[in-house]
Amino acid sequence: MIVRPARHDELSALATAVAGQELLVRYEISSTRLAQLLAEALGRGEPVLVADDAGTARGFAWYLYAGTLGVGGYLRLIVLTPGAAGRGAGGALLDAVEADVAARARHLFLLVSHWNQGARRFYARRGYAEVGRLPAFVRADTDEIICWKR
Repeated sequence: MIVRPARHDELSALATAVAGQELLVRYEISSTRLAQLLAEALGRGEPVLVADDAGTARGFAWYLYAGTLGVGGYLRLIVLTPGAAGRGAGGALLDAVEADVAARARHLFLLVSHWNQGARRFYARRGYAEVGRLPAFVRADTDEIICWKR
């Protein structure tokens, strides 16, 4: 498994591969919209990394270097293709994000939906503390949990 920068020419296929994930379905983000968001992110110079397993993309991470409370990076989205969970892609992506952000900031933040217990366990195992809650921040039926790691 290698982690590498995303390429514009793969965004549509990558978005299609992950579009059925519960997080994206609940937030009503179609594959077309996701591909557009990722292309716009790359256009702004925001990093998007891909977990590549022998030429097959297993997921991606999109993040910002700074801006969160003026002191840290922000993991916007990390999502894996079906069947990739538990095979190291998520950990490899998060390791790469943390290393990249750490070169510029002392903190990394992320939001996780209150119902996403698997993600909450993943981040807790990786040393993230749940430090706050944003009730109905994006959707009326979902609270966002603020997670932080120094």
